[in-house]
Amino acid sequence: MTAAFLFGLIAFLAVVANIAIRDHRRAVAARRALLDDCRGVLDDERWTAGADGFPALEGRAFGHMVKVALIPDTMVVRRLPQLWLSVTVLDAMPGAPSLSLLARPSGNEFYSGTHQLPERVEPPAGLPLDVMIRGDGVRAFALCQRFGGVFASLLADPGVKEITLTARGVRIVRQVAEGRRGEHLLLRQAVFDLAQVERPVFVQTLRDAAALAAQRTAAIEERAA
Repeated sequence: MTAAFLFGLIAFLAVVANIAIRDHRRAVAARRALLDDCRGVLDDERWTAGADGFPALEGRAFGHMVKVALIPDTMVVRRLPQLWLSVTVLDAMPGAPSLSLLARPSGNEFYSGTHQLPERVEPPAGLPLDVMIRGDGVRAFALCQRFGGVFASLLADPGVKEITLTARGVRIVRQVAEGRRGEHLLLRQAVFDLAQVERPVFVQTLRDAAALAAQRTAAIEERAA
C-alpha cells in the first residue's frame, strides 16, 4: 500500500465526513421548522427544540395545559423510520385509572406508556384485533368498555398509534411522516421529506385529545356522584 494511496484514501474519507457533517447540520436546521405551521394554535405558547433539532410546543387550549412533541423512531431495523406527533392534554384526575391502547404493537415502542401498565385488557367489540390494551385494574377495564366506541372511532384513522389516559391527562400519538428509504438503508439516518406538520392534523389531534379528556372527566364525576 503506497503513501499516495493512503493519502488519497484519507482525503476521500475527509470529504465523506465533511459531507455527512454538512448534511446533518442541514437536517437539524430543517427539523426546527417542523411545527411552524402549528404555531399560534395554543395560548401562552412556548417553543423549544432539542439538540437533534426536533421542536416541541407547550401552551394552553380548551382550559388545559398542552404539551406537543415530535418523536423520531428508528428502533425497528427492518422498517423505515417513523416520525410521531405526541399531543398531551394535562387534565389532573387524582385516583383515576390508567388505560392505554397501542395499535399494531411491535414491542419496540420506546415512547409508549402501554407496555408500562400491569394488566392486559381484552378489546371490547368494535376495536381492531391488532390493538394492545393495558390498564391498572378493574376500573380501567370499565373505562375501556364505556369508551369503546370512542376508541374505535379514533383508531379507525390508521395514523393513530396510541391513546393513553392516566391520572395526569390524555395523550394521543399519531404518525406524521415516514423516513426516506435510501438514507435509512445506506447511512442509517432518519431523514423525513416532511417540511412541516400540517396544521389541520395537529388541530384535529388536539381536539380529539381534549374531547376525550372532557368525556373521561364527566364519566368519573358521574360515577362519583
